[in-house]
Amino acid sequence: MYRLNQLQATLEVEQLDRFLFRGNSLPLALPRVYGGQVLAQAINAAARTVDIERQPHSMHGYFLRPGDVKAPIIYDVEAIRDGGSFNTRRVVAKQNGVAIFNCSISFQKQEQGLEHQIDLPADIPRPEDIDSDELRNKEIFKQHPDKQPPFIFPLSMVDIRSTHPQHPINPEPAEPEHGFWFKFNGKLDDRLCTHRTLLTYISDYKLMTTGLRPHRKPGLMEKIQGASLDHCLWFHRPFRVDEWIYYRLDSPWSGGSRAFNRGSFYNYDGQLIVSAAQEGLVRVRD
Repeated sequence: MYRLNQLQATLEVEQLDRFLFRGNSLPLALPRVYGGQVLAQAINAAARTVDIERQPHSMHGYFLRPGDVKAPIIYDVEAIRDGGSFNTRRVVAKQNGVAIFNCSISFQKQEQGLEHQIDLPADIPRPEDIDSDELRNKEIFKQHPDKQPPFIFPLSMVDIRSTHPQHPINPEPAEPEHGFWFKFNGKLDDRLCTHRTLLTYISDYKLMTTGLRPHRKPGLMEKIQGASLDHCLWFHRPFRVDEWIYYRLDSPWSGGSRAFNRGSFYNYDGQLIVSAAQEGLVRVRD
């Protein structure tokens, strides 16, 4: 059972040279490296090559190959530009000399400007009024000991509480929108980098499956070949991940063996803190 300090140690990549870093994987019940880990390690590496006063405002990445959890990942950071207001970094993640992921990350000095946001819907249940996903699944699978539970993060690491869960064994088609509250279980330091890295880690969780919600029916899910193709993040304001955050997800389109998914992170007070987008491979095999 993994704990938060083990996750933090994994995401804080080792610096080998000024622009070269190495990370290892935290083994999870997945056949390959969890995409959010690569995203988080890449942004952690890039941030350490930029002045601490500059914060990332956007990240655009592509997943190129599945990662091997048993092999280290090398993060090669390239300083594309250091300007008066913005810094740009390119990061290539490699295993065995082959790229598995690449991204561009832009950093900006803190500035003031015009503000507006689309608010969090008022009918979203509060986290204190719903059970954690882990506890809910334990109750369900007590009645079905012959079934394999789906992958979820352990409660010892992060508390996740879904507001519109589909049944893990007998799901029915649903609207392509849902969300979950989450809070990492442990008191974290005040460094912005700590909270940004952990939010980036969880930003890949349940995002791609949003586009599958309308299509769930018996026998179909077993035929799906799925994978994240790209991932984008925009950071709007500071936040803490050891306090409740709501991740609102929707999928406005799917087709051509791809599904487009969007996410919006809100703090407990309803402020929009981060936005996400991702396209995933959703190929039906005969």
